Amino acid sequence: MQQLCSPIHVACTQSLGRIVDIAAGGSFCAALNEDGGVFVWGFGLLGLGPNVEKSAKPLEIPRTLFGENLFMSNSRVTGLGSGLYHLAALTSLGQLYTWGHNKGGCLGHGHLNDQFFPLKVNIGAHTIKVAAGVDHTVALCKPFT
Repeated sequence: MQQLCSPIHVACTQSLGRIVDIAAGGSFCAALNEDGGVFVWGFGLLGLGPNVEKSAKPLEIPRTLFGENLFMSNSRVTGLGSGLYHLAALTSLGQLYTWGHNKGGCLGHGHLNDQFFPLKVNIGAHTIKVAAGVDHTVALCKPFT
């Protein structure tokens, strides 16, 4: 992989389907397709475990890590956010998942450990939007009704 200083067409995403959201951190990218699939590539804690720290091609994070299963088939990722070394994903059920380097507790899990897989943040409200900076994450939420 190499760094580029001018815009190019990213051909490796064509097999992912229609992309509806993207996020980029210090050395990685993420894409969300219209079916709720989250794909990551680059360097860092990509959300695929401690043994996958780089990929030149987009790899899909298993949907079960975002709560999708036989009993919750209506749960799917609807949005992405990224800090310098961490990522966040919103689901159709208003849940927030974060993973990556947990500098200063920026993942919101109540500890300082890095997170190798997406983990649900216990907010106690319906998350509408997420944004992240270098070492912090903010979420726009509304109370459960």
